[in-house]
Amino acid sequence: MVEVELKFQIPEARRNALLKALDPKKSEKIQLKAQYFDTPDRLLGNHGIALRQRLEGTRWIQTLKAAGKSHIERFEHNYDLGELEQAPHLDLSIYDTEPEAKQILSNALNADFSQLHLQFETDIQRTLRVFIIDDTEIEISLDIGFIRTSTQETEVHEVEFELKQGNIQNLLAFCFEWVKKYQLWLDVRSKAEIGNLMASNLTVSPATLAKEFQLIKKDSADKNIRLLIAQQLQHLLPNIAAISAGVAEQNHIDQAELALEHLYLTTHLFQDWSLDISDKWGYQLQAFKQQFENLKHFQHMKDTLGAFLQNPNTQLALEKDILYAKEKLNNLVKSTLNVHHFLELLMFSLNSSQAQQSVDLKGYAQATLQKQYKQLQDCLSQTNSHDFESLDNLSNLIKELKFSFPILTSIYDVKNLQKYSKALNDAQLAAKEYQILSSSAVYIQQTELEASDWFVLGWLTAKQEVYAEKLLEATEQFMVSRKFIK
Repeated sequence: MVEVELKFQIPEARRNALLKALDPKKSEKIQLKAQYFDTPDRLLGNHGIALRQRLEGTRWIQTLKAAGKSHIERFEHNYDLGELEQAPHLDLSIYDTEPEAKQILSNALNADFSQLHLQFETDIQRTLRVFIIDDTEIEISLDIGFIRTSTQETEVHEVEFELKQGNIQNLLAFCFEWVKKYQLWLDVRSKAEIGNLMASNLTVSPATLAKEFQLIKKDSADKNIRLLIAQQLQHLLPNIAAISAGVAEQNHIDQAELALEHLYLTTHLFQDWSLDISDKWGYQLQAFKQQFENLKHFQHMKDTLGAFLQNPNTQLALEKDILYAKEKLNNLVKSTLNVHHFLELLMFSLNSSQAQQSVDLKGYAQATLQKQYKQLQDCLSQTNSHDFESLDNLSNLIKELKFSFPILTSIYDVKNLQKYSKALNDAQLAAKEYQILSSSAVYIQQTELEASDWFVLGWLTAKQEVYAEKLLEATEQFMVSRKFIK
C-alpha cells in the first residue's frame, strides 16, 4: 500500500504548546521500540528502503518501507508478528506472497538476504490523535525519544501528519495551519535515514542531485508541468532539510540553489501551461533563491579577489557579508513563509486539472520557445557592449533559454540538435561569467576603497568588457543557428 504523510521538526520553544494542542485526554499514548536491519554496506538505506520490527503496545509489527513517487508518498507493508515476550527474529518469508515487497528487497540486495543484520534501534513515545476534516481522516503523531546505535544516541522530537483516508489536498491544507501556529519546518529525512547515518558514523546523506527531465509527448502541458515541479521538489527538499538541520555541506547548498533556480524558471517560463500556477510563486522563489545567490557570490569574491584586496576594511566588510548571508539563509529555510510555499508546490504537483487545453503539448512548447526567441532577438538588437543594464537583461534571457531549451526540444526529432545546444551553451557560459564580473564590480564600487584597491575595480571592468563582447558574439551565433523549429 501507499502511505501518505508529512513530517516536521518543532522549534524547542513551541514543543509544549503543540503537545497541549493534541490534548492528552483525547490522545492515545504508545511506546514504540523498533529495531532496524540492513547490510553492513547499507544496501537498503542507499536505495531509500527501511526494514524494521517494532513493538507497538504489546504486538510486534514487521514493516518494509520504500521511497514513493514524491516525498509525501511511499510504499509501506506491515505484518503483525503477534504478542511475543522477546524481540522476534527477522522473518523474510512473509514476503514470498507479496510480489511488490519482495521485488523491492531483491532489487536492493540482489536476492541475497543473508547479510541483513541489526544496525540501530529507536525508543519513541508517540502521542497520537486523529482529526476528521471534511470527510478526511488525518492522524497526528508526536514522537519523542531517541535513536541509538551501539556507540551513539540522538534525540527525536518531531510531528507527523498522516492521511488515513480522504483527500491529499485536505491534508496539506490542514498542515498549513499547524505550520503557521507552531513554526514547524518540513523534514523529509526519516528515522531510518538518520539511524543509518549514525551507524555509518556520518552526519548527513550526500546531496540530492538534479535529474534530467523530458516531456511526455502523450500528456497535456498541464500534466507535464506538474510532473516537472514534482521532480524539482524531489531535488530541493532533501537538500533544504540538511540545511535546516544544520548539517549541510557546501554541495547541499549548491544543489538547493540549483533546485530553486529550476523551480523559479519553470513557474516563470511555463506559467501559461496550467491555470493553477499562482503569480506569487515566481516572486517568492526569486526572493528565496536570491539569498543563496548572494552567499555564493560573496564566497566566490572572497576566493577570487580576496588575495588582491589590500585594504583590510574591504576584506572585513566581505567577511561580515558572508556571515550575515549564512545567518539569513539558515533562518529563511525554516521560515513559515517558505514552508507554506513548499506545501503549496506539493499540493500543485499532486493535484490534477479537469480543464481541457485548447492545443496539444507541442503547441505549448513551440509557443514558449518562440516567445523566448523573440524576447532574445529584441534584447540583442538593443544591446551594445557598453550598456551594462541591457547586457544583464540579455544574460538573464540566455540563462532562461539554457534551462528551457533541452526540455522543450525533447519533443522534436532534430538530428543535429547538438549544433544548436553548443551555440546556446557558448552564449550561456559567456553570460554567466559576465554576470559574475558585473556583480563583483558593483559590490566593489559600493565599498569604501583606498587608492591601493582601485586597481581591482579596473581589472574587473576590463574583464567585464571582454566577456560582454563574447556574450554578444555567442548570442548572435545562436540566433543564426536556431531556426529549425517551424
